[in-house]
Amino acid sequence: MKVKILATVTTILASLWLAVPVKAQNADHVRQLLETKECEGCDLRNADLFKASLYRAKLKGADLSGANLYEANLIQADLTDANLAGANLVNADLYGADLDSANLRNANLSNAFLSRANMTMADLRGAKLFSANLAESYLLQANLSNTDLRRSLLFRVNFNRANLSGADLSFADVRDTNLQNAILSNTRLPKGQLSGTNLDAARDVPQADLGRANLRGTSLGSCGLCDNSFSLLCVEFGVISLPD
Repeated sequence: MKVKILATVTTILASLWLAVPVKAQNADHVRQLLETKECEGCDLRNADLFKASLYRAKLKGADLSGANLYEANLIQADLTDANLAGANLVNADLYGADLDSANLRNANLSNAFLSRANMTMADLRGAKLFSANLAESYLLQANLSNTDLRRSLLFRVNFNRANLSGADLSFADVRDTNLQNAILSNTRLPKGQLSGTNLDAARDVPQADLGRANLRGTSLGSCGLCDNSFSLLCVEFGVISLPD
């Protein structure tokens, strides 16, 4: 009987411990950031920065993994090489922010505003960007495998050499976007708007799901979609350029 009671108490205490919110590792760094907007290389893990005003903040190399940045103002912030893995960036404003080589694995960026942001070589594997605005952003050589980009605005985004394998772009607006040399293995693009998009030399395009996608005026070039059984599709949608 005592053993059962002890086991029950242990279970309750364990559940209570797990329910306690994880505190920031360095409160001084959080204070420094909020007061000066400069905290390069700081320890901001699990920091509560809910609706924080961080306009043009200098956060190069900072560790913001697991941080709460819901509706935070990060316009033109320097987040180069920053660690934002698992961070909550829902509704955050990252217009023109520099996220070059940043770690955004499994981060939640749903409804975030990322227009003209620089995410060159950023790691976005498993990130959630549902209904996010990435218009005219730069994602050269970025890793977006298994990323959720459903209903996102990807107008004029530069995805040159980006890895989009397994990403979900259902209903996304991908007009006039550069997907040249991008990896599209098992990428989902059903009902996507791809008119004017450049798919020249994109890899594994035949493996992508393009069901009911709008491909009118799309440049397919040498992506392989116009080869053999796909040739009629190219004629139907009137692509700009065809392979030799």
